[in-house]
Amino acid sequence: MRKILFLFVINIVAISCFSQSRVIADGKKSNPQLAQPLVVGHRGGFDSRLPENSIALFDFTYNNACSKPIGIEFDIRESASGSLFIMHDSTIDRTTNGYGKINLLSDSYLKTLVLKDRNGNLTSEKIPMFSEVLQHFVDKNIMLMLDVKGKIYPKVIEMVAHMKMESKCILLTFSQSNTKLVKESTETIFISTLVVNKADWQSLLKLQIPSRQLIAYVNKETPHDVISEISRKNVLVMTDMSESIYNNSNHYDSLYYKSFLAKMQLGIMITDYPVFVNKQFCSE
Repeated sequence: MRKILFLFVINIVAISCFSQSRVIADGKKSNPQLAQPLVVGHRGGFDSRLPENSIALFDFTYNNACSKPIGIEFDIRESASGSLFIMHDSTIDRTTNGYGKINLLSDSYLKTLVLKDRNGNLTSEKIPMFSEVLQHFVDKNIMLMLDVKGKIYPKVIEMVAHMKMESKCILLTFSQSNTKLVKESTETIFISTLVVNKADWQSLLKLQIPSRQLIAYVNKETPHDVISEISRKNVLVMTDMSESIYNNSNHYDSLYYKSFLAKMQLGIMITDYPVFVNKQFCSE
């Protein structure tokens, strides 16, 4: 346990290695924030035409990042056989040459399939298993952001612990009940929870998650005073740029990302274009 806690602290330092005090909009100095955020690629990122949520795409993002750690976000679902696979949709129709709901499909069938690239062309890439992704990145300077689909948090946490990857993983939770479940299940994996308003933040504080373990997932609706209070508690602030939704699947210009970082007091920025965004902060 001491070794795990040591690695956990080391990775907090790694994420925060670009920290410096920053002057925010009202002219006052905030607590130390990240001048260069941890950039996280949504489903691995869309900087290339490689299949989403594939090891090939994860490698592309990692290898082309100009600074590290870099983050990779992906979705985890359970098969009918009880194994954990990387898949965003509840069905495999859109992203593979197969059909059906993944929770009704056997491992033997899923392992025969290949992934489609962003143009819809079949590739040689297989649907990754969660265990394969953990093993692939065990020695890399990376953070893995886990979007867990369904009631499989205990199984996901157990596998992360088995692979000794607690210090390199962030668990996304989008409800107070899931946040509480994860908090009771791990003392070392980072926990992200949605904070849209002050009531969300006050409810979160009641769970007494250590600030070193907690990440507040905010959005454009989160009041500025709530974000400032979160920062004063030394809790990392995170948001999703959602370029595919808000900018016609195009990246923004460099100034937009940098101004948004300061406005939202971000420590972690999720983006569809992690390679591009990472380079904008490396250039400073």
